[in-house]
Amino acid sequence: MTQEIAASLMVVLALLLLGLAWWGWHGRRRRFAHLESALVRNVPASPSLLSFRGLYVATTVADQPLERVPVGPLSFRAKAKFSLHPEGVVVAAQGEMPVLLDASMGIEAGLATWTIDRVVEPEGLVMIRWNLGGTSVDSYLRVMESDPSTIVGAVNSLRGKVE
Repeated sequence: MTQEIAASLMVVLALLLLGLAWWGWHGRRRRFAHLESALVRNVPASPSLLSFRGLYVATTVADQPLERVPVGPLSFRAKAKFSLHPEGVVVAAQGEMPVLLDASMGIEAGLATWTIDRVVEPEGLVMIRWNLGGTSVDSYLRVMESDPSTIVGAVNSLRGKVE
């Protein structure tokens, strides 16, 4: 086999793999497209109860940390600013419009060690379970400068205010 044939085969294989990756991502976005309209993109006017910075990691189907929910700005990992309001948690990912993790249909938080494409030290992620368009989802945050347990307690305190 000549170098030209080998190089051509590698290019074709790379293009085939990229095409399959695009097809898989497009199919996943299509399966969850109905949730796009359920995203709350308005930042509450109420004062922030708590603000912190970190990484937005992922949103997955509840109790399925490998089943990513790719909707709007929640599709990709990004640096973000977070703020806790009586209405829920605002995620302002860098370069994206803010999204409210709405507490009106129930919200709770806990600590996690892993989710899709991210493993950290034990209980190094904040997991927030909330309802998106009738689907229970888990959003994962990586907090660097704040105590994750404080954030979990603050999010869980919203349950009494909104139910």
